[in-house]
Amino acid sequence: MQTFKHIFHNEVSAPAYLWKNPDGSAGGVVAESAKIDPTAIISSTAEVCPGASIGAGARIGNGTRIGKDARIGEGASIGSFARIARYVSIGNGALVGLGASIGAGASIDYDVRIGRYARVGYDVRIGRYALIGEDVWIGRHANIGAGVSIGEGVRIDVDATIDSDAR
Repeated sequence: MQTFKHIFHNEVSAPAYLWKNPDGSAGGVVAESAKIDPTAIISSTAEVCPGASIGAGARIGNGTRIGKDARIGEGASIGSFARIARYVSIGNGALVGLGASIGAGASIDYDVRIGRYARVGYDVRIGRYALIGEDVWIGRHANIGAGVSIGEGVRIDVDATIDSDAR
């Protein structure tokens, strides 16, 4: 593994290398300090910042950025052009859609589904099995309960607690 100096999207410069996927195909730029399970698949245009970890069988899409110290669980799938900020935790089996953005410090439990172009603010908590529709906006510090469905285009206020479906 040949390392080189890379300036990540957050303007942090760190040693990095090019990931090699399990099938031998070229993967994206990965910080040397990131912990990546060898079964993870990272698109060739993705970027994984220092301190991040990606679990077994996880998939990272084209143009996606995984922030500093973010954690992506086993079997999770992060869609193309998604933005995962620093200190985010995404649980096992979670799906994050195309172009979605997850704010710093957010905690996404296992088997959560987040639709395309959704915006999740910082320090948001989303419980297991929740379904977040396309183009949803969730304000900072909001809490979305386990199993709750949020419909397409819904806006959730800052500091809100949602324990039942919102359409």
